[in-house]
Amino acid sequence: MSLESTLAAIEKTRIEWTDLASFTRESKHFEVAFNLFREAASYVCVLANICVGPIQAWNVEQAVLGGNLVRMFKLMRFAMEESIEHREEMLSVLVRLLAECVINLRFLVRNSSPELIRSYLLYSLQHEKELAALIKSNIDARAGEVLPIEERMLRSIARTFENSLLKEEELPAKKIRNWGEKNLFEKAKDIGLGDAYLAIFGGPSRNVHGGWQDLLQYHLECESPGIFRPRLEFKNPRPQAIYSLTHLIAETLMEYVELLNHPSLDPVFDVLEDLKERNYAASQAHEGYLVAKMSANRSASPCKAEAESVPPDQNDGGIE
Repeated sequence: MSLESTLAAIEKTRIEWTDLASFTRESKHFEVAFNLFREAASYVCVLANICVGPIQAWNVEQAVLGGNLVRMFKLMRFAMEESIEHREEMLSVLVRLLAECVINLRFLVRNSSPELIRSYLLYSLQHEKELAALIKSNIDARAGEVLPIEERMLRSIARTFENSLLKEEELPAKKIRNWGEKNLFEKAKDIGLGDAYLAIFGGPSRNVHGGWQDLLQYHLECESPGIFRPRLEFKNPRPQAIYSLTHLIAETLMEYVELLNHPSLDPVFDVLEDLKERNYAASQAHEGYLVAKMSANRSASPCKAEAESVPPDQNDGGIE
């Protein structure tokens, strides 16, 4: 099957402004966001299966980029599963992981060079080097006796270095703090996502680590200031993060295709640009829904202080 026919077979999410404007529940907006996100995942899958070159396989440099695409696709599948199960708590964790994957891949693509790939590999393999050193130290402490599990682990570590075309002694003695000489926030700024960092990464990070705001948002019911009860039910997902990720992923795929610079991939640009336009229209319709709902709430309760954002509909069924 040709690339054109593969792209044509992917179901496009139809966006009609009149339909979006008629939605009275946020679950309908999330359903649209989910379908656009699923469409984006299909394009990630297609590109993750493409090899440009004389053989249908990746070298190490190509594998770093392609492997991040595969990781992105799997994380998107997990995100869709949690969306279907109406579990915002788990989805927020996956949003953070996906955001990091997007930032890493775009940074690798925009600054593509053998030196950057080498930095990525050396940073990533530090754990293997440290683990091997610990195992060898334990063996020395037993006067050379090697346990079967240690033999297997050392063999696995050696295979990792061999497959990466690196030798353990090539890793610097001093610990590498950041690959590419930038931390994640600096990488986000480098690719133009500095302003979006807190929303797409910083905020969801607290959900990964279980900070107090995560407990307040998902796991506790506040009856009054300082008084709480457990909340064991899962919350329904909301569309905002999904719309944002779909946009960022589409842009990242376009930059990846541009880096490959192969005429056979030109049709991908058109479908991704079309996806971005439909995703933007749907996102704007959802924003209009939130504004209208907040205005209605103010009219109904003019003396009541309003929250910064409109809460999701209670008992809303999510994806149908």
